[in-house]
Amino acid sequence: MKKIDDILACRGLFFVMAFSIGLWTIRIPTIKDQILTDYLGIGYIMATFSIGSIIMMLLANYIIIRTSSKFVLIFVSVVQWLLWLPVPFINSLETFMFLAFLFGICFGLFEIALNLQASNIEIREKKSMMTVFHSFWSLGVLIGSFLTSIFLQFEISMLNNILIYVIIMLPLNLWFTFKLNVDEKSSIENKKSIFFIWPILVILLAVVSMASALSEGSVDSWGALYMRDIVKIDGFKIGIATISFNIFMVIGRFYGDQFRDKIGVFNLILCLFSLTIFSLIILINFNSIISSIIGFALLGIGTSSVIPIAYSLAGKIKGIDSGVGIAIVSVAVYGTFMGAPAALGLVANIYGVNNIFLPILIVFVLLLFTMIVFKKEFKS
Repeated sequence: MKKIDDILACRGLFFVMAFSIGLWTIRIPTIKDQILTDYLGIGYIMATFSIGSIIMMLLANYIIIRTSSKFVLIFVSVVQWLLWLPVPFINSLETFMFLAFLFGICFGLFEIALNLQASNIEIREKKSMMTVFHSFWSLGVLIGSFLTSIFLQFEISMLNNILIYVIIMLPLNLWFTFKLNVDEKSSIENKKSIFFIWPILVILLAVVSMASALSEGSVDSWGALYMRDIVKIDGFKIGIATISFNIFMVIGRFYGDQFRDKIGVFNLILCLFSLTIFSLIILINFNSIISSIIGFALLGIGTSSVIPIAYSLAGKIKGIDSGVGIAIVSVAVYGTFMGAPAALGLVANIYGVNNIFLPILIVFVLLLFTMIVFKKEFKS
């Protein structure tokens, strides 16, 4: 029964962690108006969040080894939910950037600790499970964004929105955390720091993770603004981008492990990248509600399994501590979030929100050719 408990608890934590992201994505236009900033200012907020995340990811394995991922998750769960309480009262960009930095510190530590738990379970069960774990992340974003869209439709204040979520989700977060197992210790011969010469596979995993994070982050950060400012809709409909994206990301992640085992890692990533390219072309060239739903839905499928696969493989590379492999992928992901938001915010300011997808399209086209060149690394 214990095995079932910690698997369900780990899935539950992915859900709860992502639920707050759903709140954030839908409330970005509200926050933008509240602090009187532009697209570039929103980009700065996301960049400071990523800086905090990366700093903590570099230290996370050191902290986890000396405590445990379970202890870390308990502590961070409390702090990161309480940090939501001052959000409705902040009215300056600088103050919000500082708060975003604190969020990033918590999020970075939570991210490593939770994916380490998932990796340990996957190794113990001896089967592909990471994509399903991450499907609960997408489910959390989906339900969080859907419910927040309803709050927005009925003009429920952001303060009441946040209070309701904290009262419900914080106890749920802690309950799931106490169900987890304590970490198994890794071999002393394993690399316990990310500062070493990475094998080619590690570099490839980092690069594909960065690309997938770029597309996923573009929806989380700019989807609501795209729907409001380009498609010209309001109320509940503002959340359609994030909702359609995450519905199909959930579907993609629920079945990702099965497809991975049937067609192999390389072929699956190749298919996902092709879908991503097609979806980005739609979002750049069309701006109706129908085209937006189709574009974001295809992007959800295309983005669904890449990062979970990267975490899964990185946690099993011989001679590298599981926490270090996961940290490398996480740093790549949040390093992307650090630089990309400000750059994409500049693109949005000058060329419009829809054109933030053009540089992402170029990245995926180039990476598709790179994948073909290094096909043997994934096949092996």
